[in-house]
Amino acid sequence: MTEQILSDRSHDNPIRIDNFVNYLHQHGWQKIDHPNTRLIVFQGVNDDRGYPIQIVLPSQNNFEDSDRLLSKAVNLLAAIEDRSTQETIDLLSSETQHSQIVG
Repeated sequence: MTEQILSDRSHDNPIRIDNFVNYLHQHGWQKIDHPNTRLIVFQGVNDDRGYPIQIVLPSQNNFEDSDRLLSKAVNLLAAIEDRSTQETIDLLSSETQHSQIVG
């Protein structure tokens, strides 16, 4: 199992939600409707029991639980993609830089 190194209060390398969303879109995740507008939910590959895995993101960075949700999302993505959490953060950060250059 991939180690979990991202704490709920990791501000060393903040990840922007829009860049996380772009990454998920570019890697085949599908956005699904959710009744809570404060959440953005993506559905990806199936787990070992055949159920779709979901990544839940906050819709804004300034919610009280935004850091916790982003931490959980990074840790889950790292496990799914068989990367360390730090590699996943670096990947999302490079996605951020790429988006800023392209956009």
